[in-house]
Amino acid sequence: MIVEESKILRVAISNSFAGQEVAETGLSIRIHQAARNLGWEAVEVASSAEINRFSPDFVIALHFFTPKLTGHATYGCMWNPPSFFEQEDRYIKNILSYDGYLSSSDHLNTWLRDLLYRTRKKHFIAPFYTSCHRIPYQPPDLTDPRLLYAGTNWDGPRYQELFRELDAEPYVDIYGGEAAWSYLKHSYRGLLPFDGSSILTALNRAGVGLCLHKEEHIRCATPSLRIFEIVASGAIAICQEHPFIREAFGDNVLYLDSTPDIDGTTRQISEYVDWITTNQEAALKMSRRAYDIFAESYSLEVLLSGIAPYHQKLSGAKGFLPNSAVQQPGAPRVQFIVRVGDKGIDALERTLDSIANQPDARVAAIIIKYREVPGLSQLLKKYENRFPVKTVGSPGSGFRSTSLWDGLKGVSAEYFAILDEGDLIYHNHVSLLVDLLDNLACYGVAYSGAIRISEAGNEVVSTNPGSQKHPEIATLAHFEPFDQNRLVALDNFIATNSFVARSALIQDIGDDPQLKMEEVLFLLLTLTLKTDFIFSYDVTCEVSHRHSERDEIVAEEGPHREQSLARIKRIFWRQGFPFKRTIEEANNPFPAQLTTAQKSSTDREVARLKTVITLMEESKFWKLRKIWFRIKRYINLAHG
Repeated sequence: MIVEESKILRVAISNSFAGQEVAETGLSIRIHQAARNLGWEAVEVASSAEINRFSPDFVIALHFFTPKLTGHATYGCMWNPPSFFEQEDRYIKNILSYDGYLSSSDHLNTWLRDLLYRTRKKHFIAPFYTSCHRIPYQPPDLTDPRLLYAGTNWDGPRYQELFRELDAEPYVDIYGGEAAWSYLKHSYRGLLPFDGSSILTALNRAGVGLCLHKEEHIRCATPSLRIFEIVASGAIAICQEHPFIREAFGDNVLYLDSTPDIDGTTRQISEYVDWITTNQEAALKMSRRAYDIFAESYSLEVLLSGIAPYHQKLSGAKGFLPNSAVQQPGAPRVQFIVRVGDKGIDALERTLDSIANQPDARVAAIIIKYREVPGLSQLLKKYENRFPVKTVGSPGSGFRSTSLWDGLKGVSAEYFAILDEGDLIYHNHVSLLVDLLDNLACYGVAYSGAIRISEAGNEVVSTNPGSQKHPEIATLAHFEPFDQNRLVALDNFIATNSFVARSALIQDIGDDPQLKMEEVLFLLLTLTLKTDFIFSYDVTCEVSHRHSERDEIVAEEGPHREQSLARIKRIFWRQGFPFKRTIEEANNPFPAQLTTAQKSSTDREVARLKTVITLMEESKFWKLRKIWFRIKRYINLAHG
């Protein structure tokens, strides 16, 4: 039965394929209809901007192509076999970015638990399927039943030999894109609208539906939408053996023998159609029982209602509940270093608002003013009763590290963080990261994933199939488990505003290193020498990405960055990190025993020896083989 919910929930249905004639489009319409049947508000969205405009209680991501891209709770639909995505790191990161998981098989549940086992991410796994909204039961007319199959064949011709055989049968109707079924001569009937309901009407009119699965779906026990469409319509289902269908619907559907014999399968389908025609009463009983199972356990109304208690519990645990924005009593626990003077008062206001919106957190801000900001004093009055703010002047030295170090000197709270003007933190950022540090004394820095937003507002950064019609300016740019080797190799994967650190770590931070760029990387390397880092596996902030060539920082980024990285290498020369690897070793392709002065000569020698080896390989003098192997070993040593 449908769980009765008094609260009206707002649901954004994120469809990467919005507007295209694919299964996700029909599913989006069905979820929308089911939500309306529950009295909820729902809308299909195809970009982060659309999600933010709707401001939902939660987002349902229909496909692993789409990561979490906003501060709203995002639940990913897991109804594809792992073999479809587990070989691509970007898809794994997309999946890990979700707050909760809507899973369609125990196999996927285990896969998710394995993936999340070594994390401390708060999440849920709830049952969800590619099902249908509930419509009233309507018994089919089985006097002269027809067999209906619909498919887009998005992955190429599927079961082509079987359908070639079925094409000759007089009772078969095939629907889908014309290109996908071009090899059929008799049974192709065109394309049904992807409106979520036309297929149900057509199935009920036909009386019998054929349900087939890819082998990967069978092994993973993930059902396709076909079984739900058939039983929801009232039609009789003829199915392959499938673990979910057998467990859920038992003997209320008809099963094909597991045989590779195409002729035998076609013959069995024909026998089932004949049986239905001559045993209409028994077939109708099967139809009704299968429909009742669907309506009571698997309709989208039931499944959506089932998400509600999971969502309510997780919202409390992860801080998605509305914020009172009232500063908690007591001294601030987290101070934000906010450097201002570049992007203007509007960008700064958005940044400070995001600090003010931290629920149940004692926060404060240290405003580092390295350039005059018109209207700053008036703006800061807005936050007088919301959180403590102090302003510090910083000389315009031309070094970005100067303003950061001026901020670090002013830190007095238990924890500190950095938040540059224009960047934002979501309202559960502080609570999630501080909770990690409060409960795990062995870590000194906790950080989260970050979304990058195109500051120009018009750059399409998405690779989603629907991105041309629905431009996406957000991307999951920073979402990486901690890797000391990458930091020591001067590859910073931690966003400036994504971490909270213990202030005790900067008591002896040292003088300003006077870096024009990469000052945060320098700080993180310094902290790496002192403590371990922990990744939250949550997305809790966003960074603004600028594109204006007139901006002096962007225009000079290349040479300034190279100069800064060279100085960082020099500052950390020969300093061993906790895992006994130095920056020289991380950035040097040559073995440690070769000095800097030897590198260029070694390059020349390697090139010469490669030429010698080529000549030797063509030589008939086998007595040189021993010398040849020695040279090969030397080259391998030189290249590490």
